Amino acid sequence: MRKIWRWTQDNAGPITATLAVLGGFAAIIQFSVVRPMQQGFTAVNQRIDDQIRYIDQRFDDQDRSINQRFDAVNQRFDDQDRSINQRFDAVNQRFDAQDRRVEDLVRDVSELRKLNDRVIRNETRIDILTEQLQTADAPAP
Repeated sequence: MRKIWRWTQDNAGPITATLAVLGGFAAIIQFSVVRPMQQGFTAVNQRIDDQIRYIDQRFDDQDRSINQRFDAVNQRFDDQDRSINQRFDAVNQRFDAQDRRVEDLVRDVSELRKLNDRVIRNETRIDILTEQLQTADAPAP
């Protein structure tokens, strides 16, 4: 162990000079290569982030545009549904009115049949009474 210590003390100058030169090279490499590379990577990352934000904004704009179009289409479908439903309601009201008229006609026909039956019975009675009167007025043989 002493040999290593003594060798180090004897060669301290050249070791220090070598370390200083290596440190200088490290500093030069750090400031001339590594730092510009880091700055370049940072700039590239910033450009990528800017592009991603730009693309996200474009997608958001497209989403809004597409959603507006779908909303317009949905509104047209809703308007058509309302229009069709109104037409069906009008047709249903007409059918309901026709149904009421048919029911009224059925009721009127039923009443007319009852009246017809009464008229037929009355005419039969009148015929019987007329025959009886004719026989009663006829001279006896």
